[in-house]
Amino acid sequence: MGARETHGPCQRLPPLQDMALRLLFTLACAAFVCVSGHSTYYPHVAMRRDKHNNHSLPSPPPGIISYHVHITYTLFNPPIVKKALALRERTREHFKEYLAPDCLGRYDYGVLCMIADHDFENTTLIGGPFVSGEWSMFIPVAYHSLVVPWLLQNRGDLSMVVHPNTGYEYEDHSIWAMWAGQPWPLDMTIFEKDTQTNEFGHFPGDSENPICLGKGAVCGDGDGAGPSTICCFGLACSKAEVVQPNMQLFRCT
Repeated sequence: MGARETHGPCQRLPPLQDMALRLLFTLACAAFVCVSGHSTYYPHVAMRRDKHNNHSLPSPPPGIISYHVHITYTLFNPPIVKKALALRERTREHFKEYLAPDCLGRYDYGVLCMIADHDFENTTLIGGPFVSGEWSMFIPVAYHSLVVPWLLQNRGDLSMVVHPNTGYEYEDHSIWAMWAGQPWPLDMTIFEKDTQTNEFGHFPGDSENPICLGKGAVCGDGDGAGPSTICCFGLACSKAEVVQPNMQLFRCT
């Protein structure tokens, strides 16, 4: 009889089995890295969370630094996309006396602006929570009462979400968000619950997030029957110039 084959703990595995184990080990490592190290691409300023690892909401809740309003729509339906983009241009025209040039990012711009950071007609917001098409605006606190009511009544059957920007992005997009129309699902996995992930070093009323309008800012127009925003202390929203076509503007003076 031949020698009996032994199976010691250090026996070398057959090549195919060894290759399979190596592949499984590599995939497991990759999965660990993806889960433990993925970053939020949504903020325009990337911050490492391990330096700001506060896993509890402050009490009272953090102050509202600014707002975003998003119009959401189906990308695979050309008539719906056309309707959404037409609303964007109508919004731009309606608020042209208030709007600054388009913002290329999403936070801390200090002015009312249309956000222009992706292709609204063909793609979702890469790295963001929206699984649908969307276009959006950056809204300083002082402009909330001007923009949000108008969009609520002029969006037609398109969905709309308004949310604050506090730095706690999970809560901003969930329990503190307000939907009009059919709510869309959001990919909340890019955020962390009860954790500040943005707006580090910012606060309501700083130079990039005003809570009132300074001297010379447009604070109302004839369409709104007078003042519609808040001037800073010591200023009043007063009649200013008339613009075409015969629209009376009001400015903080």
